[in-house]
Amino acid sequence: MNCAVCDHPNASERNYCGSCGHPLSRYCGSCGFRNLTPDRFCGGCGLSLEEPRDRSPVVLSAPAEVPGPVESIPRSALSELLDAAREAGESPPEDADIRVSQNDIDSLFGD
Repeated sequence: MNCAVCDHPNASERNYCGSCGHPLSRYCGSCGFRNLTPDRFCGGCGLSLEEPRDRSPVVLSAPAEVPGPVESIPRSALSELLDAAREAGESPPEDADIRVSQNDIDSLFGD
């Protein structure tokens, strides 16, 4: 989408122009639909984005903030995160020789 102020082309997932910083979208206070900044009416519910709403507003959480570049995260924190991710991905080897008999199954279910 192109910025309404400077006409800079921006990816559709962006909220602000990469060239001038102008907001590229605004959220409807009634239904939460993401609209382009120049829109006058909501694409989700059709209400005016410029006039006061007749409906009760829907409580919306703010869009998640995008984390800064990896360089801004302390090296020690990155190291801890990577270690935790490796540990979470490791699982003990399964023992392929474990056998369960029908009697074991029946004893679990009371039969």
